[in-house]
Amino acid sequence: MIELYLEFYSSGGEEDGTLEIPIETYVVLVVCKYLRQPEVGRDLQINFVQSKTIVEERRRDSITVKLTNFPALFHKTGHWPPAAKYCQLPTLLDNTLIVSGLCGICRRITKAHLECSPLANPKQILGFKGNTLLAPAEISMWTKFCEVDIEKCVRDVLQLEDTTTRADLPEDMGKLESHLAQPLKAHNIYKLINKVKNVKVSSNQEFQQLDSADSRFDFHENHKFAEGYEKTLADVIVFACMNLIRKRVQHPNLATKLPLLNAWYERVQKHDDGELLQVCEQFQPSVTPLPLDGIAVDVPATFSLYKSDTKKLNLLGEKILTTNQPEVLGILEKVERLKLDIGSVPNDREENLFDWGAVPVDAKPEGGKLPAKRLAKKQHQLECLANEIIALATPGDIIVDFCSGTGHLGILLAQLLPECTIYLLENKEESQQLAMDRVVRLGLTNVVYFQCNLDYFTARFDVGVSLHACGVATDIVLEKCFEHRARFVSCPCCYGKLYEFDRIRYPRSGVFQRSELLLKEYLCIAHCADQTHDLESSRTNVAKSQQGFFCMDVIDKDRALRAEEFGYSVVVKRLRPENCTPKNRVLVGVLEE
Repeated sequence: MIELYLEFYSSGGEEDGTLEIPIETYVVLVVCKYLRQPEVGRDLQINFVQSKTIVEERRRDSITVKLTNFPALFHKTGHWPPAAKYCQLPTLLDNTLIVSGLCGICRRITKAHLECSPLANPKQILGFKGNTLLAPAEISMWTKFCEVDIEKCVRDVLQLEDTTTRADLPEDMGKLESHLAQPLKAHNIYKLINKVKNVKVSSNQEFQQLDSADSRFDFHENHKFAEGYEKTLADVIVFACMNLIRKRVQHPNLATKLPLLNAWYERVQKHDDGELLQVCEQFQPSVTPLPLDGIAVDVPATFSLYKSDTKKLNLLGEKILTTNQPEVLGILEKVERLKLDIGSVPNDREENLFDWGAVPVDAKPEGGKLPAKRLAKKQHQLECLANEIIALATPGDIIVDFCSGTGHLGILLAQLLPECTIYLLENKEESQQLAMDRVVRLGLTNVVYFQCNLDYFTARFDVGVSLHACGVATDIVLEKCFEHRARFVSCPCCYGKLYEFDRIRYPRSGVFQRSELLLKEYLCIAHCADQTHDLESSRTNVAKSQQGFFCMDVIDKDRALRAEEFGYSVVVKRLRPENCTPKNRVLVGVLEE
């Protein structure tokens, strides 16, 4: 049975049947009720977990719903089940897999719905090849919109004063309107054209040769649903949120200002004989309409939610990164004036702490479907990190492999450290599934899987490890370790992809923050740290690569100093052999006695 943990604020009691809940809980409930299978109470156990947030401090972003004949368990504040403490709510537990994040949870429930038997007419809402909302929110603007942005729209509208007479609607509503104006995009576009127009084309040339107006395919008109021509899980999630917004904003100009969004809403509402709307209404969400005289909303001229999120790296104006060598040298002179011991030490371990010959194939790089030319280098990387982890781990430790991918490092550790529990944390569903398949073949019983973003993970652990966590992910991993007083072994990657957000600021340490380095200069150093190549190659610009390795050491020195502020003793080592990867630094940190 799947266990689902949903947050609630307060309850009106069994007789009253009302529950005050956050937006995310409401959306998950709508998805569960709409799918019907897995059946709540039989295949799917819902656990309502009371929020630790003090009622007086809570913002007005909740709704009250009516639950009638809805089987569920309730857990009061201070009496949470262990699984509810592992990640940010909502959370789903399926055997040894823990999923956090709205879209990941809704996908998992939908996959269970499709697998349920008997079921005469399952709802095929995972799109082409089951890829709807598959990409994690960290890398997909569309998944982020469905998981974070549209829910924020609801909160913003709910938080308007009940006496508001004129409202500026959230900008993401305008972005969705502009997105719906974009031409239809589909992987199997010609198959779709053939189906809709009853023609036979397999190329753009054949499509352009269609001479009948009735045979032509309008790519704008056929952008009927959120992701294209057919209704998907994304429509269900966004509709549940838009239904709440429309209850709050009941103004006739809403349809005029957002005509495509209005047409989409009515189309989804009529689909399936109005079943989705009926589900929303069954919960009787309490939303007070605003006494509006007017509304305003900004609709971008062109905007697509399918584009990659480039804002993270878009440093405008005076913050534009530079690799102009004289300027780089000037920045590095500022670093030299800090009078710090910047560098890394070679790996001086004489022999392995384990025997590769005793490791099963599925726990080796060969088991992770790596190309043959990468196997040797990956084995060297794993060997170096595994030795460091074995040296500082103790029986009973919980070791988290952050950004675990297909499980190269974590699975090797699970094999070598059977008395430890290994958490594999990865936000990509496909990669996590490959890791799970390997663990099953190995028969390991000390592995737990987390499919979630780094920010969502809240469980206690003893050792944090990461092999080539990309850019800012390394700093998030280190912060998690500081928070839980955990030892760490971290091999950074993609220094040039550092960017600031609400919880991570650069520089990291007090020493660097008090220096004369500007943010754009610090990020320039990080950018130069990616200009590293194999020094033994005849094609390598040796001087630039050596500068790049020094810049890596600068960034890692800042990270080490940050760790020392939390009471850690940190060593920055180099992997062996050093050409097993251009990103060959590893930070090893233990708390000082």
